Amino acid sequence: MISDSLPERLQGTDGIRGKVGLACDFPEMDPLSVWIQNKILTEEFFELYTFSFCQNLIDSGWAELGDSMIVGWDTRDPKGIFSDAAIRGIRKSGLTAVSIGVQPTPCVALYQLSREAAGAVVLTASHNPSEQNGIKIFLGHTGLKLFPADDIRLTKTIYSTDFKHLKKTPLQGDVVDEEVLARKFFKNVMLDSFNSWVSDRSLQKTSLVIDAANGAFIPVFEQMIQEFGGANVIICNTSLENGINHNCGVADLEGRHIVEANELSQEPLCHAEALKRLLEEGRRKREQNSEGLTVGLVLDGDGDRCFMPVYDPQKDRIIIIDGDGLAILQLLWLKQNQKTREGQLYLNTVESSLEASRSALKAGCFVKQCAVGDKWILWDALLKAYQWKCNFFRNHINDPEFSRMLLDLENSFKNMEEQSSFDALELSLKIKNVDEYFQERIQDPKILEKLSNESNSFSSSDFLIGNEESGHLLSLTRIPNKEGRMIPAYAGNGLKTGLNSLMALESLRPSDPLKLIEWLNEKFPRGYSRSLPVYHVKQELLEPQSLLRNELKVLIEQVLEANGHSIEWHHRSQEPNMLMGLSLKNHLPELCVFVRNSGTEDKLSLYFRSLSNNREILESVINPIYGFLLKNFKDPSKSSTQLEQYILRQLKENPLNLREIQNSAKNDSTFQEIFRLMHSRQPLIEYINNRWELSQWGQLLIK
Repeated sequence: MISDSLPERLQGTDGIRGKVGLACDFPEMDPLSVWIQNKILTEEFFELYTFSFCQNLIDSGWAELGDSMIVGWDTRDPKGIFSDAAIRGIRKSGLTAVSIGVQPTPCVALYQLSREAAGAVVLTASHNPSEQNGIKIFLGHTGLKLFPADDIRLTKTIYSTDFKHLKKTPLQGDVVDEEVLARKFFKNVMLDSFNSWVSDRSLQKTSLVIDAANGAFIPVFEQMIQEFGGANVIICNTSLENGINHNCGVADLEGRHIVEANELSQEPLCHAEALKRLLEEGRRKREQNSEGLTVGLVLDGDGDRCFMPVYDPQKDRIIIIDGDGLAILQLLWLKQNQKTREGQLYLNTVESSLEASRSALKAGCFVKQCAVGDKWILWDALLKAYQWKCNFFRNHINDPEFSRMLLDLENSFKNMEEQSSFDALELSLKIKNVDEYFQERIQDPKILEKLSNESNSFSSSDFLIGNEESGHLLSLTRIPNKEGRMIPAYAGNGLKTGLNSLMALESLRPSDPLKLIEWLNEKFPRGYSRSLPVYHVKQELLEPQSLLRNELKVLIEQVLEANGHSIEWHHRSQEPNMLMGLSLKNHLPELCVFVRNSGTEDKLSLYFRSLSNNREILESVINPIYGFLLKNFKDPSKSSTQLEQYILRQLKENPLNLREIQNSAKNDSTFQEIFRLMHSRQPLIEYINNRWELSQWGQLLIK
């Protein structure tokens, strides 16, 4: 199926994900057509995708027949239909599929680096609902995720692959089961004294409620529950039957800073088991006048993100520390323990709080923002690591050929940034060649040991820590290579993030738990942050050539200038379709507004970030901008938009209860998800006096 109308890239922000179905339900269609026309990923598509990726690696010279490809997955495929298909695709390419079973994404990413595999695929839709699945990809040696050029190259291979022929292709590569080895490896990495700041009995006064999101960390907890510093550990949401991310996980806490106790008896949080247990445990400890904290770690389904809810004993509520707050906690702990140096990079994304950047500046960091997606944090982490490494190499090899290789590598980093031409495979090939050249010529074990020791120090690279507001956090992790020598690695790891942030909190906080919230507010002022999604959209309307995009720019300029803020528009090479404006005061950002398409969901979002003193101004300008997006960017041809409109029309005359609404929708199979998005993500409807009714936005949209 090749057509000029096909998209240049099939992937979003991080691989590909979407609703799944079985190929037998589409007997007359190939898997690519099913995805393009119906947005359904079948098991045949998984086979096609992994085959095409492996073929890219072989064609480029990155991999040879028989090389290893690691494959792991989360809990959303209990019958193994999609994992079996992905393994078939790998084996049909001629690579060896190393199956490691249900594992968190960081386990897969780190294990493939340690094992020196050609790469890894993770079958997951991350924080998305259980009826969805997807594929994330990591390259060997560097651990990079795929950038746009890689996605385009992979997409072309998918388009040019005849699936009828692929279906008949025999299995050429082997399959190896290393589930037990991988889990043992990951446990050892998690307990390594460099990677884990938790020491024996260091959390013995702490009550720790963990939300496993019914996801990939469940088997890990079974082996590690005794390793959490003596904390009183309560693990929630470990049922595969309830569905990954269903009424649990980080997605339901996004955008929330405070959860009041009464919210846990109302939609949408009345099913939030972990938060309820946290509240119960906090109240129990408050009655006992306990010194210890009551804290939660909320993960997502594939385990690479974390939020930290903290019980507030003074106001009997829960405070949510997001990815920004966790990163600053760790940064301050590293500084307190003299593991950093002045001017190292603190990196966050455009979605992060402006106050997080200011806190990092006060701590002596150089601050930078990147596009949304932890792959861009990985980019900067690798860039800074190799800037340091190239200097180390030059000090030990004086060779014209090697000098040219190092210069070529440095120019590749520079040119890709300047030209917005990021290519993970091309860069990884050059990095691997440089590393192998050094290894071949340096046999002195003292020099190799020096390289290992210095590269596994927080203070060597200019990169210190990077995070997304959504809970991804990347900092240095050390892992053993095949020879047992420690090498540096970076991968988002929700449990490592949570436990180390908890240790930082325990180390830095005042001893009196009643003063904790006051201390948090002082150290981590939240500023103003508001994110408003619009679902079921035409994402192409946000592209630079779109007339509607220009109308949106003019509207934003007008409403902000009317309130005393002029906007400077900024182009981001990592995400050129994003519309981003900054308002500066004394050469520092005071207000940020941007609109961007999601790469993982059918939505775009309006974001405001500002200092807290601009709250009233921004609350007043949200209405016209968000209203413009709701009215103009939804796609009326989509069945999801049509069902949303139908529900709004039912509520136009009178408030209804859930059963009345659902009956009127004639039991549409997508009702529950569309309805959930209407009240928990888009504020289109609200629950008042045991009835659902239109919010101001719902009233606007129905007009």
